[in-house]
Amino acid sequence: MNEPLVTQFGAPDAPYCDPATARVTIIPAPLEYSVCYMKGTEYGPQAILNASSQMELYDEELDWCPIEAGIYTRPSLDYSGMDHAAALKATGEAVREVLLRGQLPFTIGGEHSLSAPPIAAVGDYFPDLTVVHIDAHGDLRDQYEGTPLSHASIERRVVDMGIPLTEIGIRSFSPEEAEFMKTRPNVAIIWGYQLVKGTAVIPWERLSKHTYVTIDLDALDPAEMPAVGTPEPGGLHWYQLLDLFCEICQRTTIVGMDVVELCPMPGQVRADFLAAKLVYKMIGYRFYKAR
Repeated sequence: MNEPLVTQFGAPDAPYCDPATARVTIIPAPLEYSVCYMKGTEYGPQAILNASSQMELYDEELDWCPIEAGIYTRPSLDYSGMDHAAALKATGEAVREVLLRGQLPFTIGGEHSLSAPPIAAVGDYFPDLTVVHIDAHGDLRDQYEGTPLSHASIERRVVDMGIPLTEIGIRSFSPEEAEFMKTRPNVAIIWGYQLVKGTAVIPWERLSKHTYVTIDLDALDPAEMPAVGTPEPGGLHWYQLLDLFCEICQRTTIVGMDVVELCPMPGQVRADFLAAKLVYKMIGYRFYKAR
């Protein structure tokens, strides 16, 4: 007998999920159009919700239950019958609805191409927006496999929007992206090897008052996060990633965020649980000072 699907993040102990009073709305976005290696990201959002039902909700670091911030999970986006462009537009519209209610949009995916419309929507509300992109890949190609909407082009679209971009943990970069960086775009890159060697200097001064954070789960080392479409060796570790996000929260106000590219694997529910726990920790850090 199949268990019913979890529809609210943190259920069954999720008494703070009233959409009228929640401070954050989770948007499940099972987008998968341009994945080029291991497929399955469309199942990522539901895997995160299912795993969230098994989490303990007390955060020992914050001495608080972040669920109390109010976390509403809206129904999963339905991309049936849509092409890639239409699906992206629908994702952006969902984020705008959340912003209109004065809540923080938190999109869970789904492939990384989904991030562009949310970033554009948040940028319309906060014209001084900066973006922090934590990932293994630069995602700065102008197009990939014939489409500018590709997951490999998401941050190039951010550059096209004129939004200052900081990339952290990058360790996979194409010759095309290297040439693009010679044109001096408004992009700062902190390479994975610099973080490991302790030589990284993160230009926090680039952050404005308002920031959007997008995290591709392949930023983490595949030993800890194997369930991604394109795993790369030499990634961040759990507490490294949390420290980075905590630092961002201390230096700016996060006004939108996403976690993307979970590709659930049979027998690897530990990866689903890590993704769910990351979402919860991010909400905890974001709202801790405002509680």
